Amino acid sequence: MPVGVSGDIEELQGRASIERGLTNGAEDISGGTASMLGDASSWTLYLGAEGAVNVEVSLSPDGGTTWYVAPESPVQFDAAGADIIAMGYDATAIRLEGSDATAVEAQVYEVV
Repeated sequence: MPVGVSGDIEELQGRASIERGLTNGAEDISGGTASMLGDASSWTLYLGAEGAVNVEVSLSPDGGTTWYVAPESPVQFDAAGADIIAMGYDATAIRLEGSDATAVEAQVYEVV
């Protein structure tokens, strides 16, 4: 037999998330674009390209002083399309660089 419960929930525990745009919509990232990352337990990189381009993904453990190319790099687009990459690294910053002027949109979704 179902039991009804009424009252106020005092606290709902869960995981917070943060969404960061690495680009302002789709734009040329051939000169590179970088952003700090939060203290996230996991994060996902969302990329959308308006045509064929390779995107190099570099990560920094020290706020952007030192950069390391991620094993998932380069993310290759043979034509316009999108890719989603779950990143399992404790990085403090991310940098993306396109192989040419093809417009790319990039977002990071962090779970803290």
